[in-house]
Amino acid sequence: MSIDKILQYQEADMKLIKLENELKSSDTAKKMIYFQNATKQSFDALTRMNENAESDIECVKKMMAAFEEVSKQIDEITSDDIADCDEKQLEYYSKQLEKLEQKLDEIERETSRCNKELSDLNVKQRKEYEQAGNSSKSYRKYTEDFNALKKEKSVEAGAIMKELKDLEKGVDIELLDRYKKVRANKKRPVFVPFIKPSSCGGCGMEIASDIINKLGEGRKIQECPNCGRIIYNKD
Repeated sequence: MSIDKILQYQEADMKLIKLENELKSSDTAKKMIYFQNATKQSFDALTRMNENAESDIECVKKMMAAFEEVSKQIDEITSDDIADCDEKQLEYYSKQLEKLEQKLDEIERETSRCNKELSDLNVKQRKEYEQAGNSSKSYRKYTEDFNALKKEKSVEAGAIMKELKDLEKGVDIELLDRYKKVRANKKRPVFVPFIKPSSCGGCGMEIASDIINKLGEGRKIQECPNCGRIIYNKD
């Protein structure tokens, strides 16, 4: 079984792979992905900030309701006519007012904490909105640049794909099928030479003597048990 045609096919396919890798690893692609991630991170941060802000707003509402309730209790106590109260009643009212005043202090502290968090969040949100806007703008720019580069590369890729289509006609169907299966597993190149005295030309690992013997017995190809590539012997 001649492998010359499949090797020609592989050579053209490697050009296509190289072209794809050049596009993916280009500075334009890297910057596009970077600003895409930066934009997402900013929006994720803003979502968390909004959730925290909602929590702080609920906290302030709760404290306001608590303040009104305590104020109402204080009004009820202070509205009583103390002239008719004895010493024990006055002491009781005094202790109750002291407790209510402590509650008011706690409410004030908690309200101040929530308001400070809201104020801090407001500052952070403005900065994050600005950052999100800048990242989004850069992402759109580099996306346009990437698409332009992709369009430019597609002309060359189209020519290679046409070459592959033409070469397929002369390639043994069984070899082509094996090639595509190995290629799908990201093993590239698929067909690799036998490196004497006993190594795979793909992974560099030594191969068993029975495989070497088969390669020398006119069976031009064998699968490498280590990397799965197809080893060929042109001797």
